[in-house]
Amino acid sequence: DDRILSVALPSIANLAVIPLVGAVDTFWIGRMGDALALAGQGAANQVFFSTYFLIAFIPTITAPLVAKAAGGGDIDGAARRVCEA
Repeated sequence: DDRILSVALPSIANLAVIPLVGAVDTFWIGRMGDALALAGQGAANQVFFSTYFLIAFIPTITAPLVAKAAGGGDIDGAARRVCEA
């Protein structure tokens, strides 16, 4: 279905870009030839990815709650759900 694909492709692209950025960073730091810098980059990537994915789940939980409230005609309830996130 075209609607599903139009929603899924941006989401897939978003999830694909994050590891790609880490790989590019690691590549360029690795070209420096400093093992300590590469180790630091690896640690920084782990912190960034962990933080990103902990925060990225919020829209996944919020969107169905907002859609349920809006679909039921409760616009104030939908606004409350958005503010709770």
